Amino acid sequence: MLIDIPLAFSGDRLALGRYYPVILESLAEMQEFEAFLCEQRPELISPALLARRPSGLRTDDIVFARYSPPAPRWPWLHLCCWPTRCTMLVPHPEDEFARGAYTVDAFQSDDDVNAAELRLLAALGPHEAYYVRSVPVAAGHA
Repeated sequence: MLIDIPLAFSGDRLALGRYYPVILESLAEMQEFEAFLCEQRPELISPALLARRPSGLRTDDIVFARYSPPAPRWPWLHLCCWPTRCTMLVPHPEDEFARGAYTVDAFQSDDDVNAAELRLLAALGPHEAYYVRSVPVAAGHA
């Protein structure tokens, strides 16, 4: 799910300065998150309900997924699910990986996603690139 944050609350910590991606792994999580968004609150809070919940997905491969924009002027998303052998290479994986397993980036165009994916594959090197499974078409809409 991708939330377009109002301009007054936008900033550098958001994707492209204004989008907040939420990783939903199941229909139950989607329903839980929608209920969370509908709750009445006395003040604004970050929609980080699931951000630190451990992922239920386990993989031995690096998995890339692309999500096309749901409407004009929305970004493309590139989601990566990383195996534990990769997430454990950083000092604080809980701070670097959403739900302990994901990275997500937003881009203005499909060409930007392609370029970023090629840079990532080059950085991984040939021994890791063997394990990457890239979905050749968009996985859906953000």
